[in-house]
Amino acid sequence: MAGLLFVYSDPGSAVSQDEFNDWYDNEHVPLRIPIPGFQSWSRWVAADGQRPAYTAFYDLSSPDVVAQPAYAGLADTRSEREKSIISRIGLLDRRTYELHEPVYPPKAGDAYDPAKPGAYISVIEVEVKQEPGVEEDFNKWYDEEHIPMLAKVPGWVRSRRFVLVNSGAVGTEAKA
Repeated sequence: MAGLLFVYSDPGSAVSQDEFNDWYDNEHVPLRIPIPGFQSWSRWVAADGQRPAYTAFYDLSSPDVVAQPAYAGLADTRSEREKSIISRIGLLDRRTYELHEPVYPPKAGDAYDPAKPGAYISVIEVEVKQEPGVEEDFNKWYDEEHIPMLAKVPGWVRSRRFVLVNSGAVGTEAKA
């Protein structure tokens, strides 16, 4: 089953925006892209000015990719620069997800190009109560009403749903 590595990040007050962006774009991402199972990536800046300021998406062939030595071993081979930034960063909140079925195909036409991210992305996080029938009712509503409604919004290109597999955060602003 396909997966997603979703990362919220924010440089915080001890790392400048320039230092953070240079590290992220020129060291952090390039080390991940050639790893088997990493299929694509995109990086986003919060449009509302809220924090965390950045989000990155890495499409994975499987959520298990992050447990494989090629990815998991990156923590053991950090450069001095990365060690320094990680020790000072405000937030690096990594979450791994599994793609939820059914998969909704993107709208046909020029609006969707799998090689290029869109202009905007909307991220919704929902925690469903763990009571009998609640998850089934939520999934039915989401699949049969919510997604079809969103698909009618002008400019809406696609919807994807994922289920959290694991998460962890580091940084001076990470919540315990």
